[in-house]
Amino acid sequence: MTPQFPRIFAWHVLRRLARHPGLGLLNVLSVALGITVYVAIQIANHSANRSFAAGIDLVAGKARLEVRGDVPETLWPLLAKQPGIRAATGQVEGVVTLPDSPGEYLRILGIDIFTADPFRTFRLEAAHAAPAAPAAPAAPRFETWISQPGGVAVTRDFARHLHLKTGDTFRVLANGVVKDLHVVAFIDDPETGAALPERFAVMDIGWAQELLARQGFLSSVQLLLDDPGNAQGVAPRLNAVLPPDLRAEAPRQRSFQVQNMLSAFQLNLTALSMVSLLVGVFLIYNTISASVARRRVEIGILRALGATRAEVRCLFLGEACFFGILGIAFGALGGIILARTLSGAVARTISSHYVLLSIERNWLSPGQFVAAAIYGLISVLAGAWLPAGEASKIDPVQALSPGGYAERRLARRRRWGIFGIAFLAAAGLASWLALTSGPPAWAFAAAFCILAGFAFFAPDATACFGALAVIPSWPGILWRLAADNLRRSIHRNAVTVAALAAAIAMMTGLTVMIYSFRQSVDAWIHRGIVADLYISPASNETVGREASTPPAAIAWLRARPEVRGVDTFRELTVPISVHDRPSQPALLAIIGGEYRHNLTFRGGGDIQKMERINQGAAVAITEPFARRHGVKDGDRLTLLTPRGPATFEIAGTYSDYTRDQGVILMAQKAFEKLWRDTRIQSVSVYLKPGAAGEPLAAAFRAQFSREGEYSIYSNRSLRDRILTVFDQTFAVTYILRTVAVLVAITGVFLAVTTLAAEREREIGVLRAIGASRVQVRRALVLEAGMMGGIASALGLAAGIVLAMALTCVVNPAFFGWTITLQFPRLTLLATPFWIIPVALLAAWFPAWRASRNEIAQTIREE
Repeated sequence: MTPQFPRIFAWHVLRRLARHPGLGLLNVLSVALGITVYVAIQIANHSANRSFAAGIDLVAGKARLEVRGDVPETLWPLLAKQPGIRAATGQVEGVVTLPDSPGEYLRILGIDIFTADPFRTFRLEAAHAAPAAPAAPAAPRFETWISQPGGVAVTRDFARHLHLKTGDTFRVLANGVVKDLHVVAFIDDPETGAALPERFAVMDIGWAQELLARQGFLSSVQLLLDDPGNAQGVAPRLNAVLPPDLRAEAPRQRSFQVQNMLSAFQLNLTALSMVSLLVGVFLIYNTISASVARRRVEIGILRALGATRAEVRCLFLGEACFFGILGIAFGALGGIILARTLSGAVARTISSHYVLLSIERNWLSPGQFVAAAIYGLISVLAGAWLPAGEASKIDPVQALSPGGYAERRLARRRRWGIFGIAFLAAAGLASWLALTSGPPAWAFAAAFCILAGFAFFAPDATACFGALAVIPSWPGILWRLAADNLRRSIHRNAVTVAALAAAIAMMTGLTVMIYSFRQSVDAWIHRGIVADLYISPASNETVGREASTPPAAIAWLRARPEVRGVDTFRELTVPISVHDRPSQPALLAIIGGEYRHNLTFRGGGDIQKMERINQGAAVAITEPFARRHGVKDGDRLTLLTPRGPATFEIAGTYSDYTRDQGVILMAQKAFEKLWRDTRIQSVSVYLKPGAAGEPLAAAFRAQFSREGEYSIYSNRSLRDRILTVFDQTFAVTYILRTVAVLVAITGVFLAVTTLAAEREREIGVLRAIGASRVQVRRALVLEAGMMGGIASALGLAAGIVLAMALTCVVNPAFFGWTITLQFPRLTLLATPFWIIPVALLAAWFPAWRASRNEIAQTIREE
């Protein structure tokens, strides 16, 4: 490297940037958009995990071990006396909703003021003043805390949000009953320095048991150890005295379990965000390739003056890195802004399918931005490597022969089709591995190979279209000129086509996958949702299946003359053991009532299988559960129940789209025998022929739900509700698809801009021999339209193959769902009719600028 290299670089890059700031801005933008999407997804995922972990830290406090579940309160003193335990405290946890503020909820933590002090990381302050002017920290009066029913300590943010002050009362809905809570104290920030969740309140453990209908039971017992580092030694001794369905574990284990539960969902979002970076690779390639083409004479002069090939390569790689660094910086800022929107969508999806979560702030980590910078620089260098290599190989003598250069580029076109076939073959192999022996991540490798394979077909597709478009004479001279230019600039236009086709393929693949998924879910709903009315506590819609339906309400429904039958449902998490592996949590669904032929089992025999399940001799599992745990019909599952381990045979596997972690289905009779628990979360009501649902719903509301304590859905309205949740689940993908298309359209704008700059002299000659500005503009716009048409055809073909991979490989590999591939024909057919106009629109401004250049100046420039 010569000592003059920094000066040459400054002259090569910075001087050119000053002369053409618009091109530089487009380069920066192409990188920034991809980085924006990636950073936003990473922030949203990280914030979801941190928000849940922060809630665990606040509740568990300084505890080293915890016993969690339906813990009989008689175990509390027993655990406190065990060797190695320094302190123990009981807690009751639950979630209530606010009927006066629809959609709002409040997490309740019941603590024992006598034993909780060594565990707490937050402080309770006496609430003598409004939150806007807090008093000096002071403990709330003991008699107020203990003697006042419904007395709670809330966060100051929550108080501001609901305009509450000391002594104010607000209503909550718990287990279908409206109750009043009173503000007696405020919660100060935790000692850990983490942000205090807004929807968090603390009350006396006894009043919390009454509020949440948990008399006689605790949610957890938190434990401090004599030796904090000996948790693994103490836990086995505690497990020896605990019931089989309870275990002593570190509080952090809950966070790990949730992260594992969310890993597939978050990995899918990350993979989608990487597509924008992939499209950015094409744009960088196009930009540096254009720069090399424009500077062939300059490169020849530098080589003649002694610049080495390595220095020439470094010049163009450095140019790409310069724009990349700026793009990464702006993309990081854009990612922080976009994360505010994505975090809400991610939180709603997680709350609907996994665990109740509210992302009240975005958690930023240096690692997120370091990873984004690394990926951004890798994508920039990957896009710039080939054109920089071409620049380093330019012979000084041949630098004045651009025609020969173009011919060589055209001759090399035929190699790329072979690479395309190879990548598609690799996609097939990766798909097979994902569905058989390999890890599920092979599914994403298959999707990447499909996008890359079709991208390598872009040169052949562009050349073939250009050759065919020149043949007919009827479209006119401008059409033939545009087609000829398309083919002559194939080394640049093919990359633009590939970038736009990749974005269209991603959009098409996701559209087909979501459409197929929705149609499969819709068919499943019509087969499984067969009752006339569905009734459950209204709070369950916001906080998940937390509240129970009172036995009196169920008995009232069964006694109604217009009711033919009532089925019951409950869902809870239980520890299980599969194939003698260590216990792990799993969802257990308990159903009561007759078999309504609403479950379709793999392999048939629905009636016989349901008879075995209803007899309590067997259980059923969903397809995702079978995939996740590696079990099949005939295998045995061990459930850890309060009465000891109970082993059940798997009678059948059925389709279910409610939980991607899978569900075990058990009859209510078997559950009550083992758990001694008769609580019911929701009921399905079947009416006699001719009976109407609305009068029954009105009578139920008058009897039990005067203020909306219960949600009552008809058959049709529940189906609509499920599909609404489904659409919310995929709301994030619409944002990602939009950004990817914006990146690709930016590529069309950039391509036409560089083509116009590269052809300045040619355009000047055309203008000199009589071509009008309108004709020049139309020729460039037509060329862009042709690129849009080719990209639409190629992108649709790639998108259909990608949809097959997403539907038949990614979904089964990660989630275990069986989805019937279906195509939204009108949507797919309409793609070229909006892609081509958008490409024409993107090309209009650079074409207009090219047509405004002075003839004498463009002819005179070299």
